[in-house]
Amino acid sequence: MRTMHGRRPGLLLAIAVCGFGAFVGCSEPAEPVTAEAYLDALEAICVGTTAELPALPAPPEQISVTDFATRAAELLDGEADRVDRLDVPDDGALRADPRAFARNTEEPADAWRTIADGGGGSADLVASADLVRQLVLGRNDLAEEIGAPACRRDG
Repeated sequence: MRTMHGRRPGLLLAIAVCGFGAFVGCSEPAEPVTAEAYLDALEAICVGTTAELPALPAPPEQISVTDFATRAAELLDGEADRVDRLDVPDDGALRADPRAFARNTEEPADAWRTIADGGGGSADLVASADLVRQLVLGRNDLAEEIGAPACRRDG
């Protein structure tokens, strides 16, 4: 089959595919992320969230405990998602596993959600708040271990 221009459509497609394949083959591979670049990006994420948390209204005078806990959980979930999306350096480039840091950020978010859900009263609220403080202390230890001191938070 020929077109108006006397060329076969299949031939044009083959040329286009080969040309694209050559273009893709010529592109340079992405450079691996360095530990320094990863830690800079990680600390930038942490600094942003750390600035947002104390900016929340103070419960119970300015906001309900439930609303405060929900908002805190959302902020920490967002931080954990952004940390999860970072390109991670090759194994051994950091002093600790960066995936553990993301998981450790999710745990306080879960504890805040437990507070927001109401648990079982004031005793559960105190226990959940204590759990949040303990998780933050553990997260701080991991931030130091991984080499990201700007990710430390007040308990």
